[in-house]
Amino acid sequence: MKKNFIRILFVGIFAFSTLSFISCGNKASNNDKDDKDNVETEESKNYFSSKDGMFKANFPGQPTQESQMVQTDVGKIEMFTFTYERSATEVYMIAYSDYPSSSIDKQDEMELLKSAKDGALGGNIVESNKEMKVNGWPAIRSKAIDKQSNTYYIYEVILAKNRLYQVFMIRNGSYCSDESVKDFLDTFIITMKK
Repeated sequence: MKKNFIRILFVGIFAFSTLSFISCGNKASNNDKDDKDNVETEESKNYFSSKDGMFKANFPGQPTQESQMVQTDVGKIEMFTFTYERSATEVYMIAYSDYPSSSIDKQDEMELLKSAKDGALGGNIVESNKEMKVNGWPAIRSKAIDKQSNTYYIYEVILAKNRLYQVFMIRNGSYCSDESVKDFLDTFIITMKK
């Protein structure tokens, strides 16, 4: 898997999800929600920390950081990405963007997340969705497959105030291992105060 391919893929997914994100309505969600607990302490992991991004995560190595402007229905929004290519076929990414509060206020948070998730994974076969909380913030974790490219996604989208976080684990041929999910995705912590 080439970095440029991953970057284009991720930017395309992110851009599409941002367009879908703000266009949903005020529907309430009645699904059960799980709370993701970060059992490991920060001291037991070598966390990557983003002060501006207000998050920490246990990347397997030092991620590459970039930012760019992405066109959305509410205008241009700056997207910050953190990418680590573990191998030629496995990539870990975290992205975040801040939306105008007016586009988030009075919207059902879970419906906004569902819309973002549907935009990001649209066209892929979604095998599972799990509503949850990440440090008290609403989130959805999904697994999806792009059959054409044989690409497997584990995707988490989280809304913290007006900030949308997207966390990806992408692998060709099969999903990332449960151990990799535990070591990366399950260690994602939002440090923003509620």
